[in-house]
Amino acid sequence: MAGLSQRCRPDQSGDGAAQPRDENRGDGSGRGDSAAAHRERRNQAHRARWHALRAMGRNGESVRRACAHQEEARSAKPILLGYRVGFGQMTLDGEEAPARRVILHVDMDAFYASVEQRDDPALRGKPVLVGGLEGRGVVCAASYEARKFGCRSAMPMGQAMRLCPQAVVTAPRFEAYTAVSRAIHEIFGRYSPDIEPLSLDEAFIDVTASLGLFGSGRAIGQAIRASVRAELQLTCSVGVAHNKFCAKIASDLRKPDALVELNEFDERGEPALSAALAPLSIERMWGVGPVAAEQLRARGYATFGDLQLAGERQLVGDFGDGGRSWHRLSHGIDDREVEVDRAAKSVGEEETFAEDIISVKAIEAKLLGQADEVGRRLRAKGLYAQTVAIKIRFSDFATHTHARKLATPTDHTHELRTAARELLAAFSAREWRAVRLCGFAANKVSENAGQMPLFDDGKRERLAKLDDLRDRIRGKFGV
Repeated sequence: MAGLSQRCRPDQSGDGAAQPRDENRGDGSGRGDSAAAHRERRNQAHRARWHALRAMGRNGESVRRACAHQEEARSAKPILLGYRVGFGQMTLDGEEAPARRVILHVDMDAFYASVEQRDDPALRGKPVLVGGLEGRGVVCAASYEARKFGCRSAMPMGQAMRLCPQAVVTAPRFEAYTAVSRAIHEIFGRYSPDIEPLSLDEAFIDVTASLGLFGSGRAIGQAIRASVRAELQLTCSVGVAHNKFCAKIASDLRKPDALVELNEFDERGEPALSAALAPLSIERMWGVGPVAAEQLRARGYATFGDLQLAGERQLVGDFGDGGRSWHRLSHGIDDREVEVDRAAKSVGEEETFAEDIISVKAIEAKLLGQADEVGRRLRAKGLYAQTVAIKIRFSDFATHTHARKLATPTDHTHELRTAARELLAAFSAREWRAVRLCGFAANKVSENAGQMPLFDDGKRERLAKLDDLRDRIRGKFGV
């Protein structure tokens, strides 16, 4: 991170990827096969997992021992495990029982900084900033000791050091964080195969089908927290709810090292979710950044409760489709499923500059270089991108992301560069000023190369040969 310019891969850094992370997704039927086929694969995974877990020990004693840290695990049913069909649950005797989804959102606490404090006892209890110190360095992570002084991730390092001069600055070690992340996700996998990774330190877990084996969502969340603490000497916060949005909200309510459950109904069976969400500030709403928050507050919307009272028609009139989404979310309504195969959905590069750059041509050159590197990484991993995006952050920290879906998934540098150039040209024609950071990302990546264009005329074969030549030259000469 240190140096005159700071490069940070969006799929690894705390500064965020170039693509929006919280998109409204469908039921998975648009990912190349039918929803029925997707469910069948998931059901097969559940059945295989049940047999493996049952084989661990007679009457499920091994499973109990795996959850022994939690008092609630003592009441877990040792044999019965359902596999999900839609939003219900199927028992082993084939009888379908109605069940609401139970989803966890697990978020590691100050992940990068906590790993540094764990690995270096001298840093424990001290304010720690992970990031670059020279030039235009950015904070990738701040320990909770540093956050007390107002330091936070994505803040310029110079500003963070002015707020907390006594902070210890350490360069990021992404290889170490990746190794810890793998261990964390291995723990998740003990409780459900339905995991949607969001980053190295964050994931959704659908545990609906695992309740018969491990007990309640709360019990599973407590078991995960206990395992992370005992095995990795780290802490995490867990949200438990019936959908992704509410689970994510819950995990953030009492950080660090907490478990919060948001229930749809109270003990009397009365609806309780809207009232529980009503006091929350609009800044907690998905899709509401600083600009949108300012616009909402200017119209008198400061809390979820204000959005609830306004009603959908009023919000659509004020904010269009965004208003409709905010109204639903303010009541805790979110129908998106956990995306089991979301892992490695983005490959990206971005750079924070030592000095602001005003020239569009200079930014174009940066983006083209980033597209070159992204293409090389895609080919090395055998992946193809369905969409690409550029990210531009101006000197006033206003950040803009512009994406495009490609006609055919690609790993070709020429096609990535062309998309980057066209996206930048369209954006810079509408708005431009001094740029602090730019980035390029290949999103929705997979091993599926897609269908070849009908009238290709050998173009993609020629591009593949050119990319192979590029990669061999880079491998030999490092350029």
